[in-house]
Amino acid sequence: MGRKLFLLSLSLLICFVCLPPFNAYADGGPSFALTSTKNEVTLGSEIQITVAGNNLTDVYGYEISLDFDQAMLEYKGVKGGLSDGFSITPLIEGNHLRFASTKLHKVAGESGALNLATITFKAIKTGSAALQLNNIQLVDSQLAGNKYTPSMKATVTISTESSGGSNPGGTGTVVNPPDQSVQGIITLDAKLDSTTKTATAVVNQALLDKAIEQVASNEKGVKKIQVRIKEVPGATAYELELPTAAFAGNGDNVQVEVISPLGTVLISNKMFKAGEIAGGSVRLRIAKADMSGLDKAIQNQIGDHPILDISLYTGDKKISWSNPLAPVTVSIPYAPNAEELKNTEHIVIWYVSEEGQVIPVPNGRYDAKTGTVVFTTTHLSKYAVAYIQKTFDDIASLDWAKKKIEVLASKGIINGISDKLFAPRKSVTRADFLVLLMRTLELDASQGMGNQFADVKESDYYSDALRIARGLGIAEGKGNNLFMPHESITREDMMVLTERTLRIAKQLSMDSNQEQLSKFNDRAKIADYAVESVAALVQLGLVQGDGNAIQPKGTTNRAQAAVLMYNIYNYLHE
Repeated sequence: MGRKLFLLSLSLLICFVCLPPFNAYADGGPSFALTSTKNEVTLGSEIQITVAGNNLTDVYGYEISLDFDQAMLEYKGVKGGLSDGFSITPLIEGNHLRFASTKLHKVAGESGALNLATITFKAIKTGSAALQLNNIQLVDSQLAGNKYTPSMKATVTISTESSGGSNPGGTGTVVNPPDQSVQGIITLDAKLDSTTKTATAVVNQALLDKAIEQVASNEKGVKKIQVRIKEVPGATAYELELPTAAFAGNGDNVQVEVISPLGTVLISNKMFKAGEIAGGSVRLRIAKADMSGLDKAIQNQIGDHPILDISLYTGDKKISWSNPLAPVTVSIPYAPNAEELKNTEHIVIWYVSEEGQVIPVPNGRYDAKTGTVVFTTTHLSKYAVAYIQKTFDDIASLDWAKKKIEVLASKGIINGISDKLFAPRKSVTRADFLVLLMRTLELDASQGMGNQFADVKESDYYSDALRIARGLGIAEGKGNNLFMPHESITREDMMVLTERTLRIAKQLSMDSNQEQLSKFNDRAKIADYAVESVAALVQLGLVQGDGNAIQPKGTTNRAQAAVLMYNIYNYLHE
């Protein structure tokens, strides 16, 4: 029965084409790897087996076929799958495991280096456990398929007690050659300093250059490689030493995805200007952070959630970095508890300042597909995972807006008029709407600030947001250098500012289709300057209107504005 359900689901999701297998290692063609986090484990412990591919092109769907020793390994779970897609629960028949994932709708496939699956097994018997990657089927967005037979093997030794593995402690670093089974991926052992509990690995210039040469640029002109640091028992911090060119390079845009057991950091060679860093190498440090100096109330809110300290060093000197033009993406492994699984949107990220204050990172979110909490940042520091459930006494009856208001408040994007009241029916002013918009899209002054409007004081809380918006060409005012910040914003002006902001932030590129407005009986009331913007937001599904009316001249209340911000947030991170 399980096999029938699997095949039925698979047939509905992916039209795999039955082609004869051919060599997966043809020049320039896809290549694959089967790797394990540990070569030796103790009885009862868990191990992760990763199936990865490189030089992939337009992958719309795939199926993995893997054999494992069921007498020694017990399947526990799998993480992976294509973004914005659907993954099928693995089918396990004896020692054979099949896992499939596909995108949905008419979209392009994914290209480059992909982690296809990370499968967790529990060691249930001592001895040598074998695993074999039998075949991989790939389907592109035109539903054309290819079958590859890499026949790769991995072996895990299971013992009754730890033998210390290949990292017995002491000082020093280890440099390993890149994993030749997958191009553009470097897999490293690291050596533990038993005093500092820091595990260190090194990638020299030759290894970096070789990995970069192995990969092609993606559609954005970026070359992306991976450096994977194997887990070291007892380590509370991992350091990767890279050539300075990995952080401050000329020429091609290069990203390095540094994968450690504590977290993953995606850096780029545009973080610093060429010549800005003295020295030939830089160390990226990913460490468990010390919470002892934080306020007790904050410690209690963080609880047992992970908190990482991410930093850069050259020699013994810590490097300060902040660059809004080259953000870093961080992924922290996290398994939500039963309560959190009911409301994963309330899993958030806090930036912990040097003074011990916590500042929400609005884009922090839990990704169920990868089992991580993901966020982007323009500066390195301490970051904590937290679970926040914020609500207000006056939104209980607003079924259409309550959840959205609570999520945005928990992420620090919106605030109430007090700790307990949100005032959902209060009109939103022009200034407050722009503050919300800038905060949701996390736009800052990195590209310059415009001049102050004549009716805005420098001391006004919305002053910076309006100057940023004016500098970016979002806010033009109402003539005579006036913005009218305290006026209630009309729905059409709300949509004009939103559409303009999304385009300037390069989150919207399509042309609007005015036919989208035909379903509204008041479309003739939309001002000429707003028609394109209203049509674009309706087309994206960010604005639905009220039945058969779009009400362009109506004002926007705080609940409606929150719903729009929630829709924008999910549009940005879908």
